[in-house]
Amino acid sequence: MEKAHLFPHQSPEVVVVEASAGTGKTFCLAKRYLQLLINPHLNPEGVPLRNILAITFTNRAAMEMKSRILEILKKIALGVFSTKEEQEEILSSLGVGGKLAQKRARQVMDEIINHYSFFQVQTIDSFINALLLGCALNIERSASFEIERDYTQYISYCLDLAIEEVAFDKSVGRLLEEFLQHYLFVENRTSWFPKKDILHIMQFLFKLYNRYGKSFKVYNGESKDVVEKKRTIYQQITRLASQFPQGINAHTKKSILSFLEKNQEVFDISSLPQVLKKPEVPMNKNKLLPESFKTQWRKICEGVRELVELDAEVAYNPYIKLFYKLLSFFHSLSKKKDVLFLEELNCKARCLFGEGGITVAEVYYRLATRFKHYLIDEFQDTSVLQWRNLEMMIEEVLSSGGSLFYVGDKKQAIYRFRGGEVKLFDEVRNKFAKFNVKSTYLAKNHRSQKAIVEFNNKVFCEENLRRVIKSSGIISHLDETSFKEILDIFKDAHQEYREENKYGYVKVEWIREKSRDERDELIHSKIIHLIKELKERFSYQDIAILTRDNNEVEVITSWLLEEGLPVESEKTLNVMKNSLIKEIVSFLKFLYSPIDDLSFASFILGDIFGAATGLSYSEMRNFLFSLHKEGKNENGAALYRLFRNRYPQVWEEYIEKFFQNIGFISLYELLVNIYQRFAVRENFRDNQAFFMKFLELIKTKEDKYVEVDEFLSYLKEAPPEDLYVNITQSDSLKVLTIHKSKGLEFPVVIIPFLRWEIDPRIGRERISAYIVEEDNHSLGLLRITKKHRLYSQWLEEIYVQNYRKAFIDELNNTYVAFTRAQYELYIFIPYKSGKGNNKAWFIIPEEIQEIGEKRVYEKKEKEEISPVIDMPVSKYKDWAEALKEEFGDVESIKNRERVLYGNVLHFLLSQIGNLYPEPQKATGVNPWLGVYPQKKEFIIKEIIERGKAQFPFIKDFSSIEKVLRLLLNKEELTPFFYIEKGEVYSEKEVVTRWGEAKRIDRLIVKPEEVWVIDYKISSQGKEEHKQQISQYIEIIKEIYYPKRVRGFLIYLEELTFEEVFP
Repeated sequence: MEKAHLFPHQSPEVVVVEASAGTGKTFCLAKRYLQLLINPHLNPEGVPLRNILAITFTNRAAMEMKSRILEILKKIALGVFSTKEEQEEILSSLGVGGKLAQKRARQVMDEIINHYSFFQVQTIDSFINALLLGCALNIERSASFEIERDYTQYISYCLDLAIEEVAFDKSVGRLLEEFLQHYLFVENRTSWFPKKDILHIMQFLFKLYNRYGKSFKVYNGESKDVVEKKRTIYQQITRLASQFPQGINAHTKKSILSFLEKNQEVFDISSLPQVLKKPEVPMNKNKLLPESFKTQWRKICEGVRELVELDAEVAYNPYIKLFYKLLSFFHSLSKKKDVLFLEELNCKARCLFGEGGITVAEVYYRLATRFKHYLIDEFQDTSVLQWRNLEMMIEEVLSSGGSLFYVGDKKQAIYRFRGGEVKLFDEVRNKFAKFNVKSTYLAKNHRSQKAIVEFNNKVFCEENLRRVIKSSGIISHLDETSFKEILDIFKDAHQEYREENKYGYVKVEWIREKSRDERDELIHSKIIHLIKELKERFSYQDIAILTRDNNEVEVITSWLLEEGLPVESEKTLNVMKNSLIKEIVSFLKFLYSPIDDLSFASFILGDIFGAATGLSYSEMRNFLFSLHKEGKNENGAALYRLFRNRYPQVWEEYIEKFFQNIGFISLYELLVNIYQRFAVRENFRDNQAFFMKFLELIKTKEDKYVEVDEFLSYLKEAPPEDLYVNITQSDSLKVLTIHKSKGLEFPVVIIPFLRWEIDPRIGRERISAYIVEEDNHSLGLLRITKKHRLYSQWLEEIYVQNYRKAFIDELNNTYVAFTRAQYELYIFIPYKSGKGNNKAWFIIPEEIQEIGEKRVYEKKEKEEISPVIDMPVSKYKDWAEALKEEFGDVESIKNRERVLYGNVLHFLLSQIGNLYPEPQKATGVNPWLGVYPQKKEFIIKEIIERGKAQFPFIKDFSSIEKVLRLLLNKEELTPFFYIEKGEVYSEKEVVTRWGEAKRIDRLIVKPEEVWVIDYKISSQGKEEHKQQISQYIEIIKEIYYPKRVRGFLIYLEELTFEEVFP
């Protein structure tokens, strides 16, 4: 990379960086960010922190980029670099000398510390969310609207609304009738309960609608038009068969007669004779064809073409019409609930910039900032919709002298299923050609060793890709344009390796299995053997196993767990897959429904119950079996009753309180108490992350799912990302999908199932459709089968376009997988994939079975295994008991007048601060009692007036005033009200380690000690008062350590005090 080209000093400018895997794109972005901050020629007026926006696509990438920026900034500010080469590379990219860079770096650091909120490195979704919050009224939301992820329940509810509206709106009835006719008779669906299928399809359409930001095109025609067209063609073929001329090809004649014999007027398109795909009639040699027959033949061929195209177009019309009806309900409901969904953020933002929408100036006004420089990471995965939301602002920035800097790699575009459009990479460059566009390419791999780099150079070179496309048969699905486009993406795949990275090892093994079971058995054995061999040279945490999908993650994880190997994957880190959490859920189910014997039995047989109570699994099992033998449960008695009779002490100590309190305290507080009572964190310390994740899940969802049953229902349908525990074991194997591995690197990578499934359809589970982008505003969905393509060149072209994209997805996915390894790469290629042969079988030339050699690598300091820090278990108070303290006891309710009397006195005393006179006026032994009686009288009257204002319903203050005067005139009590040296706090609120708020009547903080004072009406209940003030003393000791803390009780009626010694 030519540094001068990467960091020009022109304004405006567009810098495009194509960065292959492992070439340091994050480092490149960080340097650009710092150049904009540090270089005084670019920013002579100061540090423009608030004018730079860096956009990434994941929170992890945003954190990594922030971390890298701060790391480099620290090196510049301190003048400490790892190597001379690093120092030269960083400083040269900034365009300033070392001393000036150091000075500016410190200024930047100060600016970041003082205005961290201006340090804007964020995800595209975070930025769009901020934009929508600023423009909430424009999208008919309040300024406090919520963002939710799960929209499925809303769509389900909207479908119910549509069904209910049939009784009031005939048009809705016709819509549902058309849909069901299509569902049952055109698609030949057999489900008695189509609602589940309908919901899946509606959810899928909702995703497409929001990812592309376009309306669905409803094609001309209906299902009945297809049926009528079929009848017409059947009749035409029947007439044609009665007029076969002599000399017609025998196979042609036979196929047409067979079609008429096996089908009726409403036939399936797949049964059409293939001979009708061409307008030329197949005739035997030297035989003449009557002109009338030729005309009929061509008319039928044209009719068949029109039929398949009409059938492809109208196939999803009923779905789309129903979707729009549901969408109207959906928008009304989400507006009423004041929510937006994560899936629709970009689509909603696009509406802001439509015709009559807000201007760029208004956007900046709403955001309370103005950007001059944009940096975008992973640009190849940017969707058209996301780009349209940024385009107007970026164009305005460039027009006013700002800059755009984007980085990406077309070979790593693997998020097309989320709307990512790799064509934007070049389209944006061409669009902004007038703004000093500079392009550069990063080709030096800093990640991988020589053997891995050379392996990938051979696999992804043009010569090998040509061979793969031809030998695999993929060429038959591509046209010349598609072929060139694929080669163009990988034209710059060749990389160089760092001089010091001269080792590495790659091994490829082809598996010639006869069945899937044999494949799994072979690969299982090879993977376990390989891991044991690798353990001699690497730690478990150095090894990553990359899979195609989550099903494979589960398979591999199961294999490793069976062998007793430590493993970290979405299966092991899913909170609901954890056996202890399952026990907690069983207990919650039982508490909600005590007659749920299965849940109760599951809990008492579990590890949590056994560890806490000392009742073993075998004892509980024998208890359950004994009930069956003795026939005690035949009368229908709930299991918990029989348990309570057999183990009354255990029931009383561990279960009774929860049994009584369920429904009276929040689910969060209930779970905290369960953790505390059963000592789950103490007994199962290795599972603390799962316990805390489950607690966090309840806390974040408690506003939406208040009742226990509501939360339990949510758990059944919760999206996986809600349940994933973000922890990292100190030394465990990593199992993850290739998509999740993007942006990561691992010392060793194992790919157990390298296979391709080139499927050009979308939504293949429920709706097998092809996307056609009709124009800038509409999106077409077509149903295309092999037969459809046979009779329509238009549909064939659409298929080829989508097949090309699907194949590029597979190639890119493979490229990402092959480029994650640093030292060693192992690949297993099965012969089969799905129902057919695995086309990935051909991606690696057979002569490349092994490259490089195995070796032991010296670990860098940062790669060493970090020790596990054993955090102490948090303590929680029994919230059910704490809540009881919020209410008065029976006696206090009976003595309301006395309580009121005490409250008034407490209030009056809280108004008294430090009454010690100013130093220059203090002349007597007791300045408060003997020197300023007039001042004292003034203070008492002022306090009484405040009391009257606070308690206006009390008419006579004479008795209260009398007590106050006696109290303040009592010489023994004066040390509590005048303090020569110290600070006085009245009604001081403190918080215990349990999270409880306590209020201390009077707190005196002296240079050497602290006094805690509590007022009581009388000495009645002295022991309880002492316990209370002892608790206060313990709290204050922790706050004012190492000062001595003393506690005093002042009895107001008796005008005495007592020191308490805890």
